[in-house]
Amino acid sequence: MLQEDRFVRIQSLLASIDRLSTDRLIQDMQVSRETVRQDLLALESMGLVRRVHGGVARVTQDEPPFVQRQALRVAEKRAIAKAAVKRLQPGQMVFIDAGTTTAILAEELSLISRLVVVTNSITVALKLAGTQAPAGTVNRMRVVLLGGDTNPEIPCTYGEVTLNEIRRYRADVTLLSPVGISAEDGVTFGNEHEASLASAMAEQSSSMLVLADYSKIGLRSRYAVACPPAQQTLITNAHPANTEALAALGAQGVAVLPV
Repeated sequence: MLQEDRFVRIQSLLASIDRLSTDRLIQDMQVSRETVRQDLLALESMGLVRRVHGGVARVTQDEPPFVQRQALRVAEKRAIAKAAVKRLQPGQMVFIDAGTTTAILAEELSLISRLVVVTNSITVALKLAGTQAPAGTVNRMRVVLLGGDTNPEIPCTYGEVTLNEIRRYRADVTLLSPVGISAEDGVTFGNEHEASLASAMAEQSSSMLVLADYSKIGLRSRYAVACPPAQQTLITNAHPANTEALAALGAQGVAVLPV
């Protein structure tokens, strides 16, 4: 098992168990005690786990800066975006949040005619504006950038003005790119404003597509999104280390679509 796969496996196990013993990890991954020790040291240095006597404990998950995330797992995010487009229909209204996967999604949405996109992502709005047909064109996409305060760390709008504008719309689908998704806590974000906006979008739409690459499966962060699992479809990358976490999500009622 490659080191990256071991990292995903350890975090996946910690999504459902607060603490893991070193012996459990040795047995589960069929590696040496020294390999586990090095893996835990590396994960702790990245702030992803907390080492304790005899093993490792879970920590809440925070995301690296937006600029850094844009360069991570681009191929995986592209595959997820392409699968998400196939779930949408011409003429639908969709909410899109301000994640790096949804930014890639924007590059694929020009294939759908008469789509109405309502977003707080400045990146998504600019990418879609560049692909729009001239005004008056029958199949023209409409792009609505929600007003509100601006975020110096993420190119998006947020706050009460944004929340109030979301409530004006009734969308068919909400597309979210969260920090993590787990059976225990559902869809979670590391930022309170992002979670509030995602919850508002989910409340104002009929269904939700969660776009989460394999590294986010089983992870939990600080702020949860209010949306029944039965309304959620998770689009993620097929990955052997996530089998248990995906099965647990399916048992909760989340429709899992691996790509």
